[in-house]
Amino acid sequence: MTNSATDIDFVNLASLNLVHDELLVTIEQSAVKLEQFSADLGNDALLQVCIDGIKQVGGTLKLVQLVGADLLAYELLALINEITPGESEVISQQLTSLTNAYFLLPRYIEYTLQTGHGMPVLLLDSINELRHARNVSALSSAHFFSFDEDAQRPDKGQNSSVLAEDFSAFVRRFRHMYQVALLNVFKGKQVKPSLAMMHRAIARLSKVCGAGPISRQWWVASVALEVVIDTNMQLSKPRKMLLGALDRQIKKLQVAGLNGLDTAADGELLKELVYLVALSGSDAPAVDELLRVFKADKLNYNDVELRREMETLRGPSVNTLSAMASVLADELREVKGFLEHASLGGMLQASDCQGLVETLRRVAEILALVGLTSAAGSLKPEIAKIEMWGDGSGAPDAKDMMDVADVLLYVESSLSSIDKLNLSDEKLTEINNLSRGEVMANSQLVEAQVVVFEEAEAGLALVKRALSSFSETDYDRVHINNVAATLTAVRGGMSVLNLQRAANVISSSVDFIEQCLLQNNQPAELQQLLETFADAVISIEYYLDAAKSDVSTDESVLEIAEESLSALGFAVSR
Repeated sequence: MTNSATDIDFVNLASLNLVHDELLVTIEQSAVKLEQFSADLGNDALLQVCIDGIKQVGGTLKLVQLVGADLLAYELLALINEITPGESEVISQQLTSLTNAYFLLPRYIEYTLQTGHGMPVLLLDSINELRHARNVSALSSAHFFSFDEDAQRPDKGQNSSVLAEDFSAFVRRFRHMYQVALLNVFKGKQVKPSLAMMHRAIARLSKVCGAGPISRQWWVASVALEVVIDTNMQLSKPRKMLLGALDRQIKKLQVAGLNGLDTAADGELLKELVYLVALSGSDAPAVDELLRVFKADKLNYNDVELRREMETLRGPSVNTLSAMASVLADELREVKGFLEHASLGGMLQASDCQGLVETLRRVAEILALVGLTSAAGSLKPEIAKIEMWGDGSGAPDAKDMMDVADVLLYVESSLSSIDKLNLSDEKLTEINNLSRGEVMANSQLVEAQVVVFEEAEAGLALVKRALSSFSETDYDRVHINNVAATLTAVRGGMSVLNLQRAANVISSSVDFIEQCLLQNNQPAELQQLLETFADAVISIEYYLDAAKSDVSTDESVLEIAEESLSALGFAVSR
């Protein structure tokens, strides 16, 4: 077992203060020699002085036990030792990684002295960058984290029946569900609903694995995905790789079949998952139980605080495109408000015109930056027109103001595309090439479609609540009497939008409700049937969430619903 989080974060500040000045001078001298070597790649002497300097730094950091910084110095030395003097593209790449590390190392030492504690996880990215330059495998995000790998799940539950499906077919169905959602997470599409779908798949696997040794892996994975969703944890590349590793574990279980239930959990994967739970900062009972079982210390920071501290070392983060669009939309509304006031007889002062010009210039610059060049270009003549109003060389009349308002409406419609569509380069080009009338008409059509989708999603939410009440009241059918009618209305919406495959899935769902759940003689394994039907409903819900942004979205997610309904005996017609 590695040192605890408390041991790792502890720093002997007195010792570090004693060597602080010497450390920073030596790091700077070594960095200068590296910079000189980069301009004279054949100079062995410069490289050797650089090596001697970082050796001294590494030894000192190890002596004062500054965990993380000593490892960064070691990786610096290892990469420098691999440099062969002489010009090459490889050396250029290596020098870039070394320069980044030389920049970070003294900043981390200063950070440690200022905060009074260590936080070695902040150095992992730089450490792994150096290791990548040496073609050495990266350290995991949980490298500085400790836990009890041999801990067992306290409540193993009962094995669950999988109806008429064999075990491998059951696992294959949930791997399909997991993979469809995982692909969208990798693409940055529908991230939150995708994570919810993945959690659903893992939770179902955890239940069906019951008392098997592998079940603790799915238990931890289920809690990990739940906290990622609940606390909105950042999905960095290593975390996406972790989610991909879970997919490979599901595949192993599918191939092994029932024998896979006796397989031991992957230790490194388990450590990563437990660390993710600890890092969430969640105080949910499931989190407290998991950390207690695995004897894992609570961290002195959570994911949000970790990102903030990384920004302190590396610089501030940038706003997302959608947040930018929201800000721009607010500014455009203010401009329209000024124009509306003026058109109703209000005075438009020179200072007002100057403010409008500055706002519209800023909007135009950002629109051009994000690729909406056509909308940006349309603002230029209007800006010139407003400038003339301000300097008195041209007085605005009703037509002038209508022209400006018309352009603002076009820009607003273009901005709405950022939130309502998944903008690829091709779609940006398409928007830029459309006429002003087409853009506004398309925006209005999208808004009408969104209304249909929102009603459909509201209908599915009602269905889910009704099914939940049905289950909780010992299958009292009064709770599901209206479910078939609600689903029929949803199916009508899908038909209106020409989403026939979704309509067919919902039609089979109606058949299941009417022919199975509403019959007097209900089957013995009704709870299992309800869980499988819930898989279908969740898949439909997930599809609608994607389709409301793009009606031509990939329909493969509906295969999950089709497979679930087929397992229930209600195959979907094509």
